[in-house]
Amino acid sequence: MPLFSFAEGMDRYDSLVALANKYYQDNNFGQAAEVYLQVIESGIHTPELFYNLGNAYYKNRNLGYAILYYEKAKLLAPGDDDINRNLAIANARIVDKIDVIPDFFIKRWIFRFVNLLSSNTWAVLSLIFFAVMLALFLLYFFSGIRWLKRAGFYSAVALLLLSLLAFWCSQRRAETITGNAAAIVVEPSVAIKSSPDTEGNNVFVLHEGTRVMMIDSIENWKEIKLTDGNKGWVERKAIEPI
Repeated sequence: MPLFSFAEGMDRYDSLVALANKYYQDNNFGQAAEVYLQVIESGIHTPELFYNLGNAYYKNRNLGYAILYYEKAKLLAPGDDDINRNLAIANARIVDKIDVIPDFFIKRWIFRFVNLLSSNTWAVLSLIFFAVMLALFLLYFFSGIRWLKRAGFYSAVALLLLSLLAFWCSQRRAETITGNAAAIVVEPSVAIKSSPDTEGNNVFVLHEGTRVMMIDSIENWKEIKLTDGNKGWVERKAIEPI
């Protein structure tokens, strides 16, 4: 599990990141995780930092938190091979094997397409398409050559549609981050209750690393839903939102 290097703009935190990397290389994974987390809590959120923290937790046998931070890294860099590979390795160690109710195939295609690029990349593409569209409309209005006017017009219309599509993808991609209701179980095991009460009946048990969707909240309790449709209540401290 290789560590990522950090780009410019992290100068202020270079010493902390270097210290965390040193701890990791010396197999002091718990201390490495503490320092990476310190940088994150200071407001630095990058896929590289989340990935490194996930690696440290994984090596320290904190499976739930490892998956949590791999998932956070994937939200920011969905196409990164290292992140996806390590997340798959960690997911394979989850005790709970929960059936997935498949989405309609068109919904799956749209989700995969939107997640090909980051929100910022989609936004940049939208602006590029729009700028080229304006240039082609100018060609349409000012060119004296009939076939060139026609080509400019139809190309401009096509690029306008592409610009709108890229803008829509940018908005949807951003929503998956800001409106994300997914969470990861971070305790070794936790009893899921039939009601938001410690006296409620145990309906099933989940183990660290399992992904859930948060659908309701009452005080210190979260109502969760699994991919197989099962629901229940869990204490807030047992899960961490992605």
